[in-house]
Amino acid sequence: MGARTKVLVFPCGSENASEIYQALRYSLHVDLVGASSIEDHGRFRFPHYVGGLPRIGDADFDAAFSTLVAALAIEVVFATHDSVLEYLAPRASAMNFHLVNGDPRTASITRTKSATYDLFSDCAWIPRTFKSPDDVDAWPIIIKPDRGQGGQQVALASGLEEARFLARSIADPVLVEYLPGPEITVDCFSDRLHRVKWIGPRTRERVKAGITMRSRALPLTPEIEGIAATIAERLTLRGPWFFQLKLDRNKAWKLLEVSGRVAGAMSVTRARGINLPLMAIHDYLGRDVVAEPIGHVALVERNIATRAELSFRYDSVFVDLDDTLIVNEFANPLALAFLYQSVRDGKRIILITRHASDVLQTLARARISPTLFDEIIKLGPTDSKADFVSPSSIFVDNHFPERAEVSRRLGIPVFDVDGLEFLVR
Repeated sequence: MGARTKVLVFPCGSENASEIYQALRYSLHVDLVGASSIEDHGRFRFPHYVGGLPRIGDADFDAAFSTLVAALAIEVVFATHDSVLEYLAPRASAMNFHLVNGDPRTASITRTKSATYDLFSDCAWIPRTFKSPDDVDAWPIIIKPDRGQGGQQVALASGLEEARFLARSIADPVLVEYLPGPEITVDCFSDRLHRVKWIGPRTRERVKAGITMRSRALPLTPEIEGIAATIAERLTLRGPWFFQLKLDRNKAWKLLEVSGRVAGAMSVTRARGINLPLMAIHDYLGRDVVAEPIGHVALVERNIATRAELSFRYDSVFVDLDDTLIVNEFANPLALAFLYQSVRDGKRIILITRHASDVLQTLARARISPTLFDEIIKLGPTDSKADFVSPSSIFVDNHFPERAEVSRRLGIPVFDVDGLEFLVR
């Protein structure tokens, strides 16, 4: 295997930073670093953590950040806040790193609601906006900050005087029509050729502090797909991005915002087998990416940790050895936790591997008892794992081509190493 890609997550203490960490922590392609300007949860999440950076806009931030990037040979940066993305976008080239969704024009437009609405003003899915409370002809309306995020400072005004008061109390307010219907988020991915490779709508059924805690996948409709296509045509996007929609009084979708960062609740998409941060790394490396969702995952419920509901009955777990059960010569605690949980649940555990050396000796070095397995299947170099996996099982393997073949031939759930966190209770 070649050198790993050095990836920096900044700032790394937010919920979406944790999602990037969970998505990339087991990847063989990534060395992951977290950095923040303030003491936060990132110190406990990222084994390689750098704290105490200046804040963006501080006189010494550029020099400090550039020094960090050079010292750690950082190649790719994920900005986890819209303002950080906007700030770094015009500086990434000079600092010699690839910023995910780092097109300066796009980062600038998507940072403000007004610029976003102006860009798409000819589209039927843009909500009505008002220059001032005196221009409003239908109440109530929503007043929110132009550079806001996460639902912060969003207020409902029911009449003229209330709207005037709120407009004075919110910095750079945007006045938009009230949208009474449910809100959804649409996770997307565009590759280096700006082709949209994934569009995944999801509900926002329970939201805390702007973070979706309960969500389920929705069918992709032509209306939503058309909105995504238009956004991708007019903005320069490369990597994971998302937009949010809300139904108006006539049951038509209207745009709330577009963002080029990873969303914390993109874990919903990852639970379905679509690892958007990892796709961004492969795309950076010049590889074509494919999104193949797991059809049996619908609902995701979050409570700090993220768990998925698997609507598939199975009696066995087939698990790979190298870089799945054993990673960097050590037993993978998450994989073992899942296997022991599966034993408790009465599942058969089958180790299936092309391991070149003696399997029992390798297990012994990693201190994994062979008695954990009901069966050990050692394959030849040309054998297909799909020929040995049973249709009433799930399959765990770090290698995408193996998972893809098993999925296509057997139609069963398949998981990369990172996906096991969704199944451990």
